[in-house]
Amino acid sequence: MRAWTVDADDIRVAEDFDDALLHHTPEIDSFLNLDRDDKFIVIGTKGFGKTLLLKAKRILYQRDGRAACLPTGNLLDKPIGDKVFSKEALAFFAASSLPWSKLWLTAIAAATLKHLRRADGLRVAAKLTGLMADERLHGVIDHFVRLLDFSPSELQRAAADTDGHLLPRLRAINSPVAIFIDGVDEYFNKHIESRATLPSVTGPLSPSVWYFAQLGLVEVAYQLRRINHHLKVFAAIRKEAYARLQTTVMSQQYRGSAVDIVYPVESLREIFVNNIRLEKSDRMVRPERLRADPIEAFLGRTTISHVYTGEEEDAFDYVCRHTLLRPRDLMTIGERLTALRPEERRHEHRVKEAVNVGATEIAREYLTEIAPYVGNLELERFLGRIPGHILTREEAEDLFRSHNAEGADGDERHVFCALYRVGLLGHLHHDWVRGDWVQRFLRPGEGTLEPDGVLPRATRYLVHPVLSDVIGRLNPGYLERIDRVDIVGYGRAWRGTASADRTVTTRALCVLTGDVKGFGGLIRAGVDAGVRQALEDALRKWGRETIASELDAGDSVSVVHDDPVLLAQVARHLMDEVYRAPGQPRLRIALHYGEVQTRQRALDGTHLIAGGEAVLCAARVEPHVEPGQIWVTEEFRAQLAERPSLWRTIPLTWPGGANEINVKKEGGTEPDLWVRLHRLEF
Repeated sequence: MRAWTVDADDIRVAEDFDDALLHHTPEIDSFLNLDRDDKFIVIGTKGFGKTLLLKAKRILYQRDGRAACLPTGNLLDKPIGDKVFSKEALAFFAASSLPWSKLWLTAIAAATLKHLRRADGLRVAAKLTGLMADERLHGVIDHFVRLLDFSPSELQRAAADTDGHLLPRLRAINSPVAIFIDGVDEYFNKHIESRATLPSVTGPLSPSVWYFAQLGLVEVAYQLRRINHHLKVFAAIRKEAYARLQTTVMSQQYRGSAVDIVYPVESLREIFVNNIRLEKSDRMVRPERLRADPIEAFLGRTTISHVYTGEEEDAFDYVCRHTLLRPRDLMTIGERLTALRPEERRHEHRVKEAVNVGATEIAREYLTEIAPYVGNLELERFLGRIPGHILTREEAEDLFRSHNAEGADGDERHVFCALYRVGLLGHLHHDWVRGDWVQRFLRPGEGTLEPDGVLPRATRYLVHPVLSDVIGRLNPGYLERIDRVDIVGYGRAWRGTASADRTVTTRALCVLTGDVKGFGGLIRAGVDAGVRQALEDALRKWGRETIASELDAGDSVSVVHDDPVLLAQVARHLMDEVYRAPGQPRLRIALHYGEVQTRQRALDGTHLIAGGEAVLCAARVEPHVEPGQIWVTEEFRAQLAERPSLWRTIPLTWPGGANEINVKKEGGTEPDLWVRLHRLEF
């Protein structure tokens, strides 16, 4: 297997696969463990390596020899081409996932029974009899595609015969069978991509087909595992489709059956290094450094200088900043860099050119990919009007108004919100624990794709670096307005002045801090978007009467106010409303009273939390709180006792009968922080 493999379709047989290119995380290892079969759905957005992971699972099964694997001629069963539906068929398939579940069940049952030679003597309808008798059809997809030609009434009859005749035989299978299915999303892509194509060419279209075809496969894979543990269906599903299952009563069960591919930046670095190690030593700029520092060996340097700010940036951080944090993006840029001869790669400007060419390629492909989800926002026309990569809130509002004023239909086009949701627009927010301003971009798949008109409040909005050349070609002035203080990039600290905010003020206030317990698991399960939205909506609703309220990283909330009773009510409402989100997530909330620093933003008068000892103390208490509970410090309890309310507090004790606990952060150098805590109840 060659380095920088962009498309896992290049892996055609087991011998093509190199395990060194597969980055192992605990969740991925649990999926690849042959002694476990509780994870059988791979979900992720495009470019995250779903196909690679599914092929790795197939190869392990094949090498172990513990199951008959389908398909027999390829690693994965994958449809090609597309399907043109009649109006009658489209109405049938676009109604719900139920027809797709029945279709997938019939296709899987037919392929499995024929492969095991257990299809003889079936008494079923003529159309299904013909399907079972056709020796040209072998894999699940062969039968799936043929079933799509059945009329709705024929499919319903076939589904009844499957339940009555094929399923009993499936239940009786006592030898392991593993089926691997991929590419269902690509087979129905035209239903979400070809909105401008004439129906005479594509046939009637419906985005629901794209979603339900994949959801039906998930439902059947889960059901078959319960019917017969010998029969296993492994499938790759787009995260955007899988998110629809959050609204079903089986959402928790389905979530437990899926592995959600999410890579932190550290993992992306390892993936990049693994590909460098596949290159021959004579392709290195400094081969003697290959063992100690592969990136330095490959690029000939450890840092890359930023022309405008003068900052020496880590070489991999520079590469990563020009991606959307997807493994596929690193492969694209890696290919561009490898195309340079080592003596060319030795020069910093050639490295920069290759990285930026790769970034532009990534941007153009991603803009095409997201086009169906952003509707008629006329992105290209809008991008050409953006004056620079760092925008003030006033500039963003002016651009929004002028873009909508030119719309022919008069509807508001929430173009900034759309760019934010797909990760191409970031914003500046204040990390109140660290006391720093940092840059925040959503990653692909992290936010819902439908723009809802809600953009985070911020003093600055940031255009993703991958768009630099795309916008620069539309508007040359964009490249002339490069900031000389800050480099734009995911998670980078902000060095410049955030805004003309008024002087920081310090006063005694009540503080609320909270976060969602086990949020990382919700991200891996693909249900984090609903939880983020629930917390954001609840904070907007109940925090509007407070002095300041902020949401950080999607799962952490902080609120300050001078009324302890009101803050206790806010805590209760936040907990109740977030619990109603998919997966019933539980907040843990800490309340404290003490010195808080706030500043008032000059642009709109909004109060921002700037820090303070009380904020730090509440943040240190919060990780100790039991999920679903509200704990308060002795200082907050004293403030609450001075106001008439029905709230009551119950003292907490610790091992040995101690009535205080040290909540200082472990592993740090900060001093001890002993507090007396109470559980708040109504």
